[in-house]
Amino acid sequence: MKSKLSNFIALDLGSSKIATIAAYIDKREAVKVVSQNLYHSKGIRAGVILDIKGAENSIIGAIYELEKDCGKNIKEITVSLTGYGTKSYYISSKIKLSHNQPILEQDIKKLVKKALFELKLKDQEVIDYFPLGFELDNNAIEEPIGMYGKELGCELHIITASSNMLINLTNCFAKCHVEINNIVLAVYASGLACLTKDEKELGSIVIDMGARTTSLGIFMSGKLIYTGYINIGSFHITSDIAKVFSLNLNVAEKLKVLYGNAIPSAFDKDNIIRLEDNGIDLTDNDGSTITSKHLTEVINPRVEEILHMIQAEYEKIIANNMLAYRIVITGGGAMLRGVKELASKIFERQVRIGKPEILEGFAEDYNPYTYSAAIGMVKNQFLKTQKNSFKIGDNTNLSWYKKLLIWLKENV
Repeated sequence: MKSKLSNFIALDLGSSKIATIAAYIDKREAVKVVSQNLYHSKGIRAGVILDIKGAENSIIGAIYELEKDCGKNIKEITVSLTGYGTKSYYISSKIKLSHNQPILEQDIKKLVKKALFELKLKDQEVIDYFPLGFELDNNAIEEPIGMYGKELGCELHIITASSNMLINLTNCFAKCHVEINNIVLAVYASGLACLTKDEKELGSIVIDMGARTTSLGIFMSGKLIYTGYINIGSFHITSDIAKVFSLNLNVAEKLKVLYGNAIPSAFDKDNIIRLEDNGIDLTDNDGSTITSKHLTEVINPRVEEILHMIQAEYEKIIANNMLAYRIVITGGGAMLRGVKELASKIFERQVRIGKPEILEGFAEDYNPYTYSAAIGMVKNQFLKTQKNSFKIGDNTNLSWYKKLLIWLKENV
């Protein structure tokens, strides 16, 4: 089989699915998706390895399916990290500048390195960082390169993750004979995939509804300025349906997808749901009747809980004037009917369902939202390869990661 031309592999590691994309990125032109795949995830919950054997099998299976389609072996990948176990920090730093010389890229790198060195954290590692603003001689500026001054300062938004979580994750991939060459925060990637330029500039909240975790990212002035998460996701909605109607999880998931609604409506008729008409066996339902009204009554409280918890997470930081004018919901849970209307009611803001930008070669299916983070990872890599681009958030040279790879090669 002739191999397809690809030079970047994105793997979005979820609790219920692994979404993979193989893409060819041309820094002079554009991006083309050459292969994509969804694979069932086991042994992983919110990016945490719970069962290393189950996780290995899932990762190997997902990569093997992609390899079959691409016609070549995959040795290096970029992996997403859910919000679980991550934290946002803010730090400011300053450096003295050489007289009569313009600011160069190396000056900014020196400034960032100094800021990161001054951040002392226990059991946490920096996975990404973003400049929120620069100061030159105590004056706020946007782009310091090429300017002159005596003192350069910056404020960084730093995202960290649990050291042990990262070690277990990297170790698991090493056992699969695959090397992680970069880690991207999933909600950041989803924002890159789903937000318009205006939404990133004017201020928006991305809500990424995963299976076990719902993450939020706040974008403003084109930057990711805050991230957070809660440990509830769309799986918990499915679990509620299964418990109330005495169904197995697979049937409950189909019931949610086909007939679920997050918000009650006086205009909806209370119809009896006949799942057998859709080829769904209800023999384990004990013959009880399921109606659309009853189903909504089960779904609504859990979705309200998720959205209220995300709202509480957002309200922790609105005192710092991090106001967002729009809510954009994406991820697998975004397909549930009524989520948009319920979120609009709770947040009292404009809400839309965030469908990711469809890249050339991407094959849309019934739920492209499950690929939001993976598509965003491809876009992130494309932005980093552009000429004259300088991404301070590039984490490929983080010292902890280099040390970890050396340790793994010596011990695994």
